[in-house]
Amino acid sequence: MTLLRRARVLAHSGRLALTRLPLSVRPALLALLAALPGCGGTAPSDAVRTAVGGKEITRQTLVVVEPLQRGEVRDEVVVSARVAARATVAIFTRLTSLPVVAIHAEEGQQVDAGELLAELLDTELRLAEATARAQQQEAEHALALARVTHEENTARAIRAERAAQKTADDLARIAELGELVNRQEVEDKRLAAETAEDDLLLARLAERSAAIAVEQAVITVDKARIEAERRATELSWARIEAPGPGIIAERELDVGELSSLAAPAFTLVDTSDLILDLRLPQDALGRVEPGQLVLVRPVTGTAREFRGVVRFVNPVLDTATGTVRVRVDLDESEGLVPGLFCEARIVTAERGEALLVSKRAVLYDNDQPVFFAVDAADTARRIAFVAGTSTPRSVEVLSGLDGEALPADLRVIVVGQENLQDGASVRVVEDAW
Repeated sequence: MTLLRRARVLAHSGRLALTRLPLSVRPALLALLAALPGCGGTAPSDAVRTAVGGKEITRQTLVVVEPLQRGEVRDEVVVSARVAARATVAIFTRLTSLPVVAIHAEEGQQVDAGELLAELLDTELRLAEATARAQQQEAEHALALARVTHEENTARAIRAERAAQKTADDLARIAELGELVNRQEVEDKRLAAETAEDDLLLARLAERSAAIAVEQAVITVDKARIEAERRATELSWARIEAPGPGIIAERELDVGELSSLAAPAFTLVDTSDLILDLRLPQDALGRVEPGQLVLVRPVTGTAREFRGVVRFVNPVLDTATGTVRVRVDLDESEGLVPGLFCEARIVTAERGEALLVSKRAVLYDNDQPVFFAVDAADTARRIAFVAGTSTPRSVEVLSGLDGEALPADLRVIVVGQENLQDGASVRVVEDAW
């Protein structure tokens, strides 16, 4: 459409939509309008009266309308955050100053739990472990010998007890005979009985000593077993293994280097279990709770939307930042990586039959949202309303400014309302041009 034709249409419709034209075109358009009959030096208005054939007619503003819509809206808390792995493990070597002899995993490699990542030189560790096992066997043999000795001493004690009992019985029978028995014989039996008691005492002491020797041998075996297990554990540390499944994010070891306890050898990230650690303003504390849906969209890259759920809301406010910590579990992680910057929208409420007006229709008068509707007499009516949640294309209409509900059958002007005034005459067309 030529510039002159557009100017004539603008003049005929009574609308000067200069704000919708490029800045470079506006001066020329104003000059053309000034040259047109009935337009020179007159300000645009919604209704223009001109003399045609001696009669006055009213020009109507051409508008496009569409009805209010019913749709689903969500109240959301929007925050930015980075994706993180629930499990990020720094794997340290447990031995120092041992040469690295082999590397079995590289950065970016997926590994399973227990998979070998690297090996250290273990010659001295193997010798120490073998020595400890030999000492353990020696201690076990000493324990077996101590138990045999204890059994022998126990048998001697039993035999001494029987001998002591016999001599005591013999002495008692002789004593009953009185003067019929030689006194010397009685004294000999008494001496034999006392000697048997002494032998029994010594046998019992030997048995006790053998029992203590067995207990000591058991302790020695336990100590040797512990030492052997410690040496075996140190030997296992020469094999650096993955503590769980994940991806190798960093590798700090190289073949030929000496192991060190100062820095991690590998960093393992479990990308199968990703989370978001959010920091929300304190005014969101009363609206966010566990179980709420979270919609996550990466800021760059894929346009795919991911879903998660609020798992934890810290009841304690961080006084330093004035924020509350919220953890979100992501239901799916394919396409997400730790460190990815995302926008997270926590859905705090949903309404399935909300009244919606197109954003194209909404104007703002000192921050008060308004729109124009066409009544049955083709007159524009200015309607101020209380706005609710916004969607990409619509604004929720909660009520009129007076608190009353608005009828859902309103015909809302979406094109041509920029310079309208309340009560202006309009004509509905399908297209603004």
